Order: sequence, then structure tokens, then C-alpha cells
Amino acid sequence: MTVANRPFVKQTSFAVDYAPSHITKWRSQTTGLQITYINQPSPIVEGYFAVATEITNDSGCPHTLEHLIFTGSSNYPYKGLLDTLGNRLYSSTNAWTGVDQTVYTLTTAGWDGFKTLLPIYLDHILHPTLTDEACLTEVYHIDGTGKEKGVVFSEMQGIETDAWSIMYLEMQRLLYAASSGYSSETGGLMAELRKLTNDQIVQFHKDMYRPDNLCVIITGSINEDELLDIMTQFDHQLPALPTTPNKRPFMDSPEDLPLLASVVKEVPFPDTEEVMGKLLMSWIGPDASGCLVNVALDMVGSFLTESPISLFNKHLVEIESPYATEIDYGTDDYRRTTLNFTVHDIPVEHLSKVDVLIKDLIVSQTDPKSLDLDYMRHVIKQQRLKFISSAEKSPMVFSNVAISEFLYGKPDGSDLMTWSKGLSEYDELLEWSAEQWCSLIKEYFVENHSVSLLGKPSIKLNDQIKKTTKQISKDIKAKYGKEGLAELGKQLDLAQEKNDTPIPEKLLTEFEKPDPSKIQFINTKSYTIELSQKLYNPKYTKYIRDDALYDTIAKDSEVYGQELPLFIHFEDFKSEFTTINLVLSSTAIDPDLLRYMSIIEEIFSLSIELPNGDYIPYEKVISNIEEDLLETRLDNGYENEFLELISVKVKFESHKYPKAIEWLQNVLRFSKFEEARTQVIIEKIINSIPDKKRLGELMMYSLQYRTMFESSSLRKAQDSMYTEEFYKDLLVKINDGKFDMIKKDLEKLTKQLFTLENLKVFVVGGISSLQNPITSWKTFIETFNSPDAHSPIPFDKLPRSLEFKSEIGNKCLNEAYLIASPAEESTHLISVTPMPTSYLEDDIFRIALTTEFLNAVEGPFWRGVRGTGLAYGTQIKRNLETGLLTFQIYRGSDGIQAWTVAKSIVDDYADGKLKIDQLSVENSVAAIVNAVANQIDTNYNAASSAISDYLFKRRGPDYTEYFIKRLNELKADDILYTLNKYFKALFSSESSVIFTSLPPVKVEETSQFFKSQGYQTHVEEITLEEGEYGSEDDSEFDSEFESETESESGEETEDSDEE
Repeated sequence: MTVANRPFVKQTSFAVDYAPSHITKWRSQTTGLQITYINQPSPIVEGYFAVATEITNDSGCPHTLEHLIFTGSSNYPYKGLLDTLGNRLYSSTNAWTGVDQTVYTLTTAGWDGFKTLLPIYLDHILHPTLTDEACLTEVYHIDGTGKEKGVVFSEMQGIETDAWSIMYLEMQRLLYAASSGYSSETGGLMAELRKLTNDQIVQFHKDMYRPDNLCVIITGSINEDELLDIMTQFDHQLPALPTTPNKRPFMDSPEDLPLLASVVKEVPFPDTEEVMGKLLMSWIGPDASGCLVNVALDMVGSFLTESPISLFNKHLVEIESPYATEIDYGTDDYRRTTLNFTVHDIPVEHLSKVDVLIKDLIVSQTDPKSLDLDYMRHVIKQQRLKFISSAEKSPMVFSNVAISEFLYGKPDGSDLMTWSKGLSEYDELLEWSAEQWCSLIKEYFVENHSVSLLGKPSIKLNDQIKKTTKQISKDIKAKYGKEGLAELGKQLDLAQEKNDTPIPEKLLTEFEKPDPSKIQFINTKSYTIELSQKLYNPKYTKYIRDDALYDTIAKDSEVYGQELPLFIHFEDFKSEFTTINLVLSSTAIDPDLLRYMSIIEEIFSLSIELPNGDYIPYEKVISNIEEDLLETRLDNGYENEFLELISVKVKFESHKYPKAIEWLQNVLRFSKFEEARTQVIIEKIINSIPDKKRLGELMMYSLQYRTMFESSSLRKAQDSMYTEEFYKDLLVKINDGKFDMIKKDLEKLTKQLFTLENLKVFVVGGISSLQNPITSWKTFIETFNSPDAHSPIPFDKLPRSLEFKSEIGNKCLNEAYLIASPAEESTHLISVTPMPTSYLEDDIFRIALTTEFLNAVEGPFWRGVRGTGLAYGTQIKRNLETGLLTFQIYRGSDGIQAWTVAKSIVDDYADGKLKIDQLSVENSVAAIVNAVANQIDTNYNAASSAISDYLFKRRGPDYTEYFIKRLNELKADDILYTLNKYFKALFSSESSVIFTSLPPVKVEETSQFFKSQGYQTHVEEITLEEGEYGSEDDSEFDSEFESETESESGEETEDSDEE
């Protein structure tokens, strides 16, 4: 029913010229509340609820509010209701805090669940409870043992000593005035979080969280009338706009103008070696409203850094004895755009020199005679296509624009169309002269003053941080004493008790679960041509053989009859772009050659020598490839799964299909391994290793891979710690004049790997527009065919990681491996135990449900570990390719206690001390439905999922429906069964192996704890100076070890084979 007197006035509405999107914006004339709807078909409805948040201190109020919003609202005063109800409604929530914004997200499978949760979520944002008890547990507290905890505190603990975090904060301090919101650490410094009060947070909410400072941005397929009715009802409950307009964050503050003088400053960051540094160069650029100039500056950034042949890379990276391993350009899209260059892995003795070299290179581009106008125009065309591809694939491009427009656009909403409707800026820039580009570069990068921060590793600072951490711990215990700490423990227990007030089941069940059949899952169309030998099981596939496109493919293959010697799978959907993915087995390579794969990954940047003798230098190869292809990549796995496979991926405009195949042929067969180019690649690999050693989580997984897998596994053979000495030895061989030995190995590897029998081809995207889908491969097939070729490898014979486990990996018991991470104050930990490896085994469905039950937001682990401030997060992961079930602690403030609490949770449910209610089972199933829909939220992802289900996982074309059906048949008893059979094993020394990275001060205590739990403990020492690692039993551990290793929080590298 339509609500009368809608206050929302349409400000703009338009179709996007280059993507399947239509954008509309409304603003309430009563409250100022804004709505932006991006209509782009998808089974997923996404919400981005943006608040402009400006603060001039480091208290962390914006970040703490981001967390506290989820602890209850005036109409729903229960911590966790939003997420618990979200699980039931096929929804998940999240949020982020930036320097100028806090954005709350809602991701839902279908419109029905989204529209139910929308007003409840907005009530939490504008009317949160903000209790003292929630502040205590979520932000910062001291527990009864004197340990500092809190969810926000744990998060910032893992960030504050990170090198780039230190440098970016210092950049903000130098580039912006102290009174500017852009100069603050909105996440909150630990010293400030310790003294932050709930009253400060409440006041910040009052100042910033107003209807006129909130924009509700929605993407996906929805009912527009229903949206406006829901928002009208909500708007009627809000206060009207004041007669005197509220201050608009940032836009009504004094403007930060470019610097009056340049600054060069050395910034130390903690490390246990002083070898490799970093460089950050920043400028305050043009006003955000200048669309043309901002796009032009993005083109300049790409022109200078995007490619191996870009100016900066050509002179600083792709050279013998490189000055850096990587140079990036990026912007902070504030009121005025901040322009940033980041330079990675610089030998410390060259930090100042690299700063000067980059500035000199920039100055050289102010001379029209020096600027390569043809290459600039090539960059513009390439970036334009990449932008179109991104916009076609996902509406996120437009949601980001909508957030920026809300923050900095004109109040009438007109900038939304200006910034997103068309791409005329690219067309205009293609007409620019060299003089215009030189003038732009001169104005914003030469005459405009900059901040250059020379990030220098410091052993002294590392030691100082460790001493400070120890002293804080001592001071806390001295200040409170046993009685005081006991009282703090009581206060924490009382706060936790109040926070955990049960949500009335009636309140949850009054919201009916949406009908999952209404979720419009994306379906792409699958085609192949039958080979004389079946490589797959037809019962798991659903190939189309009765439409016009199939007829086209079949007719084009008639020249081969039944003897097409190459498996080709087509996955069709409407698109201007097509992707080819070649998938190969790593077992074709001799195991002792696998360590070379990091060099092979650079194959698209090597010179080529064609059979007719034509030689194409690598610079020209790269330039020509960039003319024809949007993306190129050689990497492990297929779409981040099946890591014992190798894939070669290229993306291109569909009409360049024959050209893409020609490039694959020439690159994979005719690339040349030249000494100078190979040396550059090896030196970059070696120079990147110290930075990886700072990544605590990455080192934890490195430890796992090196321990649990054989050297014949790509997981181990490409691990940076395992291959470090190998690459250093290669460099010695080159210097000793023995490059021919390396060249011989590389040529042998490529000859073994790139054979027709080892290739499987997947063509995904705009297949309908391909002229000759099969015969375009004719020359490729002739090039790679061999008279002594073996039969192609069937899909069920492709390697799986579970086949490459070491003795420890197969036994999976009794061992705990620890590695110190001096730069971190947080603990990362995984415990692994065996699980089934067949995708259709009955227990897989039970394990999936049990995993979600434990992992659920506001579920058992969340409340028991994150909610009590023991860690920023915990989760269970299942990986059928390795056959391992994994429990993970992420950024733990107290790793021992987090593990102990998780163990007790699993034990108590398994033993029946805690009951599993049916509502939690239903909500867990609904949460999985949402997760499944999110995995196939785009055409490309749906196509990749179909390929995986048909051929790699062999679980059938209708697996999603089957999976949901099986889950809906499960009960609480199935979770109980699975907890006892698999999950208790994660916390038993008789059935699990533990890997952890942690601060050095916690190594001995943690080692002793796991020894008491029945594990044989091992401590690994990374000798950064010599580039060696070593292991020792805990009995040999002493205090000297504490200063040996440095690490930072890193990206998790584990692939996921979850549904």
C-alpha cells in the first residue's frame, strides 16, 4: 500500500550510458535524509548507509561508534538482534570507518529480507542504545588478570605498529592542519582508546548521526515503490530539519589547501632488520568537483605506474639491482583529492635517492618533447575499458561514486549524474595535446608542494615498543593490585551479563523467513564440443545442445569431426568482454622445478622470438599486449581454488578473441628467458621477502604449508620462506656466469607444462558474439600439438592438495608450531584437523551447517571470544581440497584465552551442557543461503561456479538447490553429531596440529600452555639478516629469541572450497 504524503523529492534519475544501470536519487524535504538507488540486476541487494564523520582528534569515536551501533537500538534494545535477525532474513551486515566516513552495509539475498531489515538497521544507526556496558566490552577494558582487551582495542593493536599505517598517519599530520578532520586517526590510537569515555562517544553520535547527514544507498533489484513507502514511514519518525542549517562535515569546515613548502621526513617503523624501506609521496590536489581534472590525474598516475613499461617502473623497478619492487598510484577522495605514490621494498641506503629520482622523472614529463603522447593515449583507452568492465560486472563502482557524491557533491544531487552517467572525460582527454598533459603534471606534481615520507625500519623502535608493552602490563598490575583486578573482573562480568541479555524468541520469529525460491539466482549457459574421449562425467554437467549458439559452435567444430584435441568449455552471458582461462596440472612439471614458478608467473613480461626469427623485446611485448588485452595473469589455482592447478587468464573485448588466442600461443610457446630480464625478476622476488616476513598471518600460513605439505605441492614449492635460499642461489649462479643452467631449467619447465594434453580451455563471457569459437584455436592447436602426445588428463585425475600432504599433514596430531612476530601485538592462530574430501558426502552438509552455527555473527564464537574482547575475530573454515577443517583466531589480544573459550564452547555444546535451539539452526541455514547467493552475485562468478560444479568438484549443475534442500533437512541433532565427530578434534592434541604467529613476549607462555594441553611445541626463528629460518624445540627457547623476528598482520592466503 502506498504511503501518502511522501516527503522524498526526486533530485535526479538517469540511465548510465556504459553499464546496465539506472540511478535515482531522492532527498526528504522534511528531514534531509537522502536515498540513492542503483538499479542493476542482481540476486543480491546491497545497502550502504553512509554517515559523514568528521573529528579532529585520535580518540577513535567514529570507529567505536561503528561497533557500538550493533549493540542495540531504542526500539530493539538487544545486543546482536540486528545480526541474529539478519541471519534469519538471508542478510549479513558489516561496516567500515574511513577518515571522512562511516558506512554500514547490508547484504541480502533478495528484496524481501532486505526491506524487512532496512528500517530496523536505520533505527540502530540513528537511535542506538550506547550503554556503558557495551562500551566497556566493545571498546576497551582490563580483565581480571590485568590484560588489556576490547574488540576495537584488539583491532587497532594489530594495526598501529604496521609500517604503512604509521606512514599514512604521519602523512595526514603533515599534509593537513592539526584542526582538520583529515589529520586524525579515526580508528583510534591505543593510548586514546584507553581513556575514551562513553560520554564522548554519545556526544559524537549526537553531533554527526543526523538524518540530514545520512545517505541510504541501495543496489540490486528491488521494488521502488515499496522502498519509498518504507523510507517514508521511517522518515515520519525523525526530527525535522532545523531552521538554521546544520554544519555539513568537511564542506562547512575551513578548506585544506596545498602546502606552501615541500617536506621530506624520515619515519621509523618497527623491525628486527634494517634492510628494506618504503616511500610515500603525497600532494593535495584539485577539488573533488573537478571531474575532468581528476580523471586526467588518474590517467597520469596510471601512465607513470600501471605497467612494467611505465616511466617509474622502467627506471626504478624493471632494472638490474632494482630500487624497488613495486610502485603504486592511488587517491584519497576527499574535498580536495589527495594524490599518493607508494614505493615498496627500497634498500634503505637508497630511500632519499628514490625520492629524488621520482621527482626528477616527474619533472621530465613537463617537457612536451619527453612525454610519450601515444603511450598516454594508449593508457586512456585501456583505463576506459577497465572502468567499463568493472561497471558492467558490479554496481560497486556506482555505490562508491554515490558515497563520494553524498560527502562532497552539490546539495541538489546534480553531481551524481555529472560523475557517473557518461565517459565523455575520456574522449576529451584523448584529444589533449602533449602541452596540456605537461601543464597538468607541472601544476599538480611539480609546482604543487609535496610530503615525502622515507619509511625506515628501526630495530631501536621495535625494542622500544616491546619494552613499553611490558611496562604497561607491569603498571596495570601495580596500579590495581589483586583486589583491584578482581573488581575489574567483576565489572566486566556484569557488563557481559547485561550485554548478553537474551533476545526474546518471539521478537525474532515475528519476522517470517523469506521464501528462498524468490531469490533470482543468476544462470549462465554452458556449451562444449564432445571429444572422442570423455574427460568428464556427463551426469554432473548440463551442457546445452539445442539452441542457435550451440549450432554455431558445433558447425565451427566440424572440421575436427570427433578428433578435436583440446577440451574447450564455453560459458555465455551478455557482455562486451570475454575471458579465457587455461587450466593446467602442476604434476606435469618435475617436482624439483616447481620452485621456478614465481619466475614463470612473469611470463607476460618476457621477450618473444617467433619461429620466423622475428624478435620482440619485452617492452614491445608488454605494450602490444596492453593494446589487445585488459588483464593477463598466470597464477596457482582456478579462481582462487584448487591450488595444485595452474591457470593462465586473459580478459579482452570479445571482438579480439582471435588476437587473445594468438597472444596465448606466442607467450606460452615462444617467450625467451634472457639473463638480464630473468635477473630483474629474481631480484624483485628476493627484495619482496623481508616485507612478507613482517606479515604475521602470512608467516603462520607459510609455517603450515612448509610443515603439512611435500615439496611436490605448489603450496610449499611457492612459499616465500621455502624458496628464499633457492632464489638467492640463482642470483649467485647468474653472477658466476651460470645463467645457462637456469635457462635450461626454465625452458624444460615450460615445455613440460604447456602441452595440449595438459591444457583445458574455459571461455567465459560474450560467447554469442564470437565469430569462430572453435576454429580460432586452429593455429594454437597446431603449435602445441605433438605426434607423441598422450591422452588429455580427465578432470577426475587432476591433482588435489590432499594428495601432497607430508607425514605430519597426514597424521595431523600432537604438534604445535609457533613463530614470533615482534612488530605485532596481536596473535594469529589456526588449529587444523582432518575432514571428508568428497563434495557430495553426507557429512559435508552437516559440517557446513555446524560451521555456520559456530561462526554466526552474534553466535557462540562471536559472543564468547569477540564479544569479550579476546580477539577481533574467530572462525571455522572447511577446505575439501586439503581435507582440513580449520579453527582460526584473528588478531587475538589473548590467544590462549580465546582458544580456551572456543574449546569450552565446542565441548559444552557437544556434551549437551549448552542446548542447540531450532531457531539457531534455521538462522544458520538462512545465513548459508545468503552466502551462496553472494558467491554467485555476478555473471562471471555464476559462470565460474558452474564450471567448478560441473568439472572440478563434480557435484552437478543444480548443486545450489540441492545444497539448500539438504541443509533444510538437518536438525539440531545433526550439529551435535558433527561437533562430536569433527569439531572437538580441533581442540585435542590427539587429532589436531596448531600453527600460530604471536608477539615474542607471548611465545614462552603460549608454548608452555600448549605443552600442558598435550602438544609437542616447536618455535621457529626467522633469521632475517641471513635470510634463513630455523626451528627449535621449546626446551631451547630463551629470552634472546624475542628480538629475532618481525612481522605484521597480513592477508590470509588460504583458498576456500566452501559453498
